Amino acid sequence: MSNSNWGNLLFGFSGRINRAKWWLACLVLVILYALMWLTTKASETIGSILALIGLVIVIWISLAAGAKRLHDLNRTAAWLVLFIGAPFVLAIVFFAYAGLAVGAEALAAGVENLDPTVLIGIGLFAIVIGLIKLALIIWIIIWFGCLRGSVGPNQYGPDPLEGRA
Repeated sequence: MSNSNWGNLLFGFSGRINRAKWWLACLVLVILYALMWLTTKASETIGSILALIGLVIVIWISLAAGAKRLHDLNRTAAWLVLFIGAPFVLAIVFFAYAGLAVGAEALAAGVENLDPTVLIGIGLFAIVIGLIKLALIIWIIIWFGCLRGSVGPNQYGPDPLEGRA
C-alpha cells in the first residue's frame, strides 16, 4: 500500500473502502490505543498531551474509515451519527434515570434508608442499556466488517473490488 493510499485510508473521507481495508483501519486503531495506553504510563504531563493527540487521531481515523465503509455500502456517512451518538445518548439516559431515582428516594427516605428495590431497578436498567449497546456493536460489526459493499460503481465512487473475483 503506497503512502497516499494509507493517507486516504486513515484520514480521507471520500471514496469507498472494502471490508478488508476497514478491518486494517481497525488494526491501526488498536495499535494506536495500545500506544496511547503506553504513553499514559510515561510522565504525567507528556503522557496526557500525547494521549489527547492520540485520541483526536483515533476519532478522525474512526470517522474517516466509517464514512468510506458506509459509502461502499451505498449509504450516507450520516449513519455515523447513529453509531456514535447512540451510545452517548444511552449513557445520558442511564445516568439521568439513576440520578433521578436515587435522588428522589434519598429525598423521600434519606440516604441511609435507600430502598434496595431502587438499586435493583437501576441495575436492571443498566442491563437493558448494556444489551442495547451490545446490539448496536453487533450491528456495526455486521454492517462494516461482514457485508459486501454495493457491486459496481455507486454515487460515492468505483467499486473497490472491481476486477477481483
